[in-house]
Amino acid sequence: MTDRERSIAEEIVRLAREELGFSGPLEVASAPLAGQLDSLVLLSLVVAVEDRFRVALADDDAATTRTLEDLARLVAARVGPEVLP
Repeated sequence: MTDRERSIAEEIVRLAREELGFSGPLEVASAPLAGQLDSLVLLSLVVAVEDRFRVALADDDAATTRTLEDLARLVAARVGPEVLP
């Protein structure tokens, strides 16, 4: 994981905790997001990520995005430098 991706992952965790009120464990690398978050929280997190980073995530992205690290990598590939944390 690059420094940019790590920074984005940390911001995603912050969104989950502070804006969505998620208090459970949230692992960056290996654990699937679907196993860590229920479907409503996961959907809310995706919307929050889209809003925060000003990116659009398509349904096809779900097929390649299983972990928080995958999500951070996807966002890093699409986001402009002006919206990075």
